[in-house]
Amino acid sequence: MLDIIKNNQIATTQNSEPGTPNSIAPTADEFYKRNIEKEGEDKLLQFLSFIVDDEEYALELSETSEVIKMREITEVPHAPLFIAGIISLRGEIIPVISLQKRLGLKERDATAETRIAIASYADIKVGLMADRIMGVLRIDPEEIESAPPIHTEVGIEFIRGVVHHQGRLIILLNLPTLFKMEEA
Repeated sequence: MLDIIKNNQIATTQNSEPGTPNSIAPTADEFYKRNIEKEGEDKLLQFLSFIVDDEEYALELSETSEVIKMREITEVPHAPLFIAGIISLRGEIIPVISLQKRLGLKERDATAETRIAIASYADIKVGLMADRIMGVLRIDPEEIESAPPIHTEVGIEFIRGVVHHQGRLIILLNLPTLFKMEEA
């Protein structure tokens, strides 16, 4: 059993295929297209966009609290492989996830553009390492499509949806599944 947040409440559900009623990964229709009856720009959703291994990803801005420059990460023995380690941020210890490892992408060394996005889920904070931050996007929920029904060994459970924005394909990540500590 896993706890997930749905409509601002914690719900418990079984593991199942994405998009099914018991899925921990609600489809884009279920997640983003809520409350779209609002008029004007109020219905636009805001996303933090970033690059990982030459692909553009995004998280809903409400899921992130800040972006910080790369800093020294302390490795943690016996942690899952996708956990880069921990950092101290204003006295708070925060685990850091390597999105390259978590998403099964090619690993690259950190550069001057590497950043850590601090994300929150169910009162837990985690840092997400990104190669480069692109900025904040405002997207109409009607433009968001559900993740394609491709079943691969790694990665599809982390995708909540996709959107075409200004000629770019942006993959919307499913934060609750990124936070799951068992290996993908």
